[in-house]
Amino acid sequence: MNANVFDPDTFDFGKVDFLLDQAVQRIPHVRGVILLTSDGLLRAQTKHAPELDTAQRMAAACTALQATSRGMGEFITTAQDVSGGWRQTMVEFGEGYILVVSAGQGTYLGIATGERADLRQVGQWSQELVQSVGHVLNTPARQDVGSVS
Repeated sequence: MNANVFDPDTFDFGKVDFLLDQAVQRIPHVRGVILLTSDGLLRAQTKHAPELDTAQRMAAACTALQATSRGMGEFITTAQDVSGGWRQTMVEFGEGYILVVSAGQGTYLGIATGERADLRQVGQWSQELVQSVGHVLNTPARQDVGSVS
């Protein structure tokens, strides 16, 4: 395999944990951030994210939420292909928010905040992260899905 080709199966996503931790450190009321793939796999998480089992379930839930949101795009447009227009989804709870944000090809951020979080600041941080290191966060679609060995 070419050393310059990104392989999500061998890349150490622990190296990006510190990037995610910046949100918790810099933005008041951010409770945790996870990095997940479009097929629901947890790739990285902040120190303040839930335990691994919960983080993995949240990754799957964030993927389902994103897919549902993307599918609802036709509710706001008459365009034939609305899948490329989705940017983020936010769910509001009494105690805070969950945001699912596009973080590059096949990759999303799941961000949990408290109710007093500055959502503009959270959005700005996520955009800056994706613009600066989005190429590292990308997860190309797996080519072996559905194949039989």
